[in-house]
Amino acid sequence: MWIGIDDTDSRNEGCTTFIAYEMAAGFSQMMRGYPRLVRLNPNLKYKTRGNGALSLNFSENLKDPESNLKIGSHEGKRIEVSGEIVEYGEPDLDGRELLERIYSIVEKYYVRNQPDTNPGVVVSKNKFDSGIYRMALEREIPLEYIESVLIDTGSFYRKEGNGRGIIGATASIAWDRKRITYELLNYKYPNGGYIDETVKLRIGRIAESYGSTFNNMEETDGKVCLFPRDRTPVIYGIRGMDPEDLMSIQQEISEVYPEFGKNFMIFETNQGTDDHIIKPSEGKTLEEMASYVIEGYVVSPPGRRAGGHLFFTVKSGKRTVDAIAFEPSKGFRDRLETLRVNDFVRIFGSLSRGAIKIEKLEVLARALVYERRVPKCKICGEKTLNVGSLKYKCTECGFLQDPDYVRIVTESGCIRMEPPVYARRHLSMPWKLEKVNFPGEDHEF
Repeated sequence: MWIGIDDTDSRNEGCTTFIAYEMAAGFSQMMRGYPRLVRLNPNLKYKTRGNGALSLNFSENLKDPESNLKIGSHEGKRIEVSGEIVEYGEPDLDGRELLERIYSIVEKYYVRNQPDTNPGVVVSKNKFDSGIYRMALEREIPLEYIESVLIDTGSFYRKEGNGRGIIGATASIAWDRKRITYELLNYKYPNGGYIDETVKLRIGRIAESYGSTFNNMEETDGKVCLFPRDRTPVIYGIRGMDPEDLMSIQQEISEVYPEFGKNFMIFETNQGTDDHIIKPSEGKTLEEMASYVIEGYVVSPPGRRAGGHLFFTVKSGKRTVDAIAFEPSKGFRDRLETLRVNDFVRIFGSLSRGAIKIEKLEVLARALVYERRVPKCKICGEKTLNVGSLKYKCTECGFLQDPDYVRIVTESGCIRMEPPVYARRHLSMPWKLEKVNFPGEDHEF
């Protein structure tokens, strides 16, 4: 039985992952596999802070002690679930009853009296078609469409406010899991509270000491990017490719700081996978709110405008597309300013108001750039003077000649640029993971 949850937090408090954590802790004997944190379209007007929805998988007849998987800790007690696809007999969970039991946890923790908080919970016997997940990455899905899917599949659901939470809840269940990463989230309810910067730095260095982690610290300035603002129950989140490494990192942290060893859980995620990126076919119109990878030539040089945002234009086939790097990306803009007209680039980003918001960029080929220089006289070798009309006259013998042109040597090969860790989107794949073999599942249970 699948459970999906979304939109229980606000921009100032709460966290849907914490509700999933409480569910996993309370129903661990019925749960199989890691809970799932699924990031959806980052461009939606109605998105929550990180636009992440959650899903879990339950059954009553699967417990096999030999396949136990430790996924976290609740008040110092291990959270263990079934780690294999093992089922004894037919599942006999009642969907309506399970919905009510699950919703009692949502009611306890969701943020009330906020117009942008519209919780939704979905319970389904079967996994939804992965096409719904793709839609949720690329566009805005009408609420009416999702409700029709839930009714047609005999699913159960509850919603509050305008009900939009059931969209993300359904999409999280539909995640295809072709590329999987992991995140360990550490909690303190109702908020993480103040943590000294030296403590943050030490925890960040522990996380960075494992090669399988990513997006945890910014190398250029040593800024630790694990800690959200202390307005939510999340103390820190460590992202990585290996759940066993994440558990080892947590153990190291707990040995140094025992207060962080009580409440944590590992999630499967689609973070850092580029799942939202589409390669558009030639001639196809680019759709607003979707995210693309496009290749083309720089046709206008990068320049900054009011607010510090950087703009330039790329010609991709018959398309001409503006590209933007916003001020919070800091030094990323400095690197982009080295681009020249006729550089051939590959850009990853989302389309908004006809422009691509750059998430990362590759320079595939540098333009040939030549510099005009004052020549030496070809006859006598003396210096020359510019006499206008791009002609130079020898000061000794009077010979007229053209200027010299010298090719400027620039960086060669494929040049990769990306924003600092603190300015990256959850879904965007860092260059560090470009050649990684992502864990994935060809099946679903």
